[in-house]
Order: sequence, then C-alpha cells, then structure tokens
Amino acid sequence: MDEPEFTPFPQASAEARPVAPPLPFSQQAIWGFVISCVSLFVFGFLGLLGVLLASRGFRAASQGRARGRGLAIAGMIVGTVGFLFYAVMFWWSHFA
Repeated sequence: MDEPEFTPFPQASAEARPVAPPLPFSQQAIWGFVISCVSLFVFGFLGLLGVLLASRGFRAASQGRARGRGLAIAGMIVGTVGFLFYAVMFWWSHFA
C-alpha cells in the first residue's frame, strides 16, 4: 500500500483572501486614559474631562469604528476615581 505523502506545511492556495487592515486605535480612548491618569496626581477636576473623552472612545470601539475598548473602560474608571477623590477632598477642605 502506498501511503499518502505528508507535508508538514500545506501550501497556500492561489486564491488567498485579502486581509482587512486593522482598525485604528481610538484617539479619544488614549487621551481619555492619559488625562484620567494625570487627574490622579494633579488637577483632579480633569478626571471629568478624562471620563468624557474615554466614553467617546468607548462608543467608537463599541460601534466597530476603532480599537481601544478596554483602554476606554480603564480611562472611565480611573477618571471617575480621580474626580471623586478631588470632589471629596474639595468638600472636606472647604466645608468640614
């Protein structure tokens, strides 16, 4: 009996499908995350701006127009924490 010839790496077919280029990374998600991180150390009120930018990046990623959904979620969480910390410290230093 003749055994079939084994090829460890099959040859690519002549009709290979073109690969779509990857989606661009959402600039709003990047800037939202960066501004949110900065708000943890200086200018805590900027956390709100970071949350707004990150949410726009999240929306773009959810609609399939860009990548960066996880970074946008992280930006929203970090920005919220930074802004809430700023708001509590502001209230405590002025009214308590």
